[in-house]
Amino acid sequence: MKALLLSDIHLSDRSPSSCTESYMEDLLKLLGETVAVAEEHKVDAVVWAGDVFNSKAPARNSHWLVQQVTGVLLAYQRPCFIVPGNHDVQHDDLSSIWKTQPLGVLYRTGVAKPLIGRCREFPQLFGVPWQQEWSNENVGEALRGFREGDADLLSPPPRARSLVVAHAPLYPPGMELSFEYYDTVMWSAAMGHQGSCFYGHVHEYHGSYDVAGVKFCNNGALSRGSLHEHNLTRQVMCTIWDSTDVSFTEVPLHAKPASEVFRLREKQEVVDSALKLDEFLSGVGSTQFDVLSVESVLAHVRGLGVGKDVEDEVAELLDWSAHQT
Repeated sequence: MKALLLSDIHLSDRSPSSCTESYMEDLLKLLGETVAVAEEHKVDAVVWAGDVFNSKAPARNSHWLVQQVTGVLLAYQRPCFIVPGNHDVQHDDLSSIWKTQPLGVLYRTGVAKPLIGRCREFPQLFGVPWQQEWSNENVGEALRGFREGDADLLSPPPRARSLVVAHAPLYPPGMELSFEYYDTVMWSAAMGHQGSCFYGHVHEYHGSYDVAGVKFCNNGALSRGSLHEHNLTRQVMCTIWDSTDVSFTEVPLHAKPASEVFRLREKQEVVDSALKLDEFLSGVGSTQFDVLSVESVLAHVRGLGVGKDVEDEVAELLDWSAHQT
């Protein structure tokens, strides 16, 4: 089989502070181009590896936004599957998808299906969604269904020609983060040292590489919502996976140059805002509010003049905190 793969779209009604106002329009054009790629390569299925939406707060995703992504999924005219990412769930709870998240709407309408565990329509595919805990002690549990197979599936293909699609902090050996990652050697062992793995969550480009018998691939996010050095130079692309020769093929997309995507002249303002946020966090302990509420804290933040991007970040944190009680 052939599958079109892409990840980390981060659709949003409002452009990130570092991006121009055409952020959403640009993403929709890129998604439209992937529709043409799917047809050109005659793929059997389309798989998105998580973080379809940018905000976890339900109120920040409009009906218009959900309708736009629905139109893209319908335009593929072939089965579409989505592995949930951390931006597609609240509080790392997968059950929230069906209660509060726009991804749940896509699932319920049938324009896309969840890819969690072994896929019934295409047994070559196995999905690993965002986990509540990423540790090398539970990597075997994350891939248990792949390793053992599912007895109720008829004639599953050899694992050597299977594809794991994950939303996970995976990195080539030597590039791992110190605080959050899955060791690719242990991941390969959990896959039985065979098969392929395409993963999202990591926005920068890793390309394809082999570790202990497993071929890994991450070609970067579709979105360039954050002003990082890798987003200034990397090629935006989607990927074709072919089970016949177990290969990943990069398909470059016609993305705008960074100078038309980012507000580069305002980069220093972003840096200044970050410094102001540090000042706010260091002084918040001594600040007294007449009424300790989300509204009063936000009002205080706005009064500091730290900038809209910082205000939004604080609002997101406060929203998360309010749902913990």
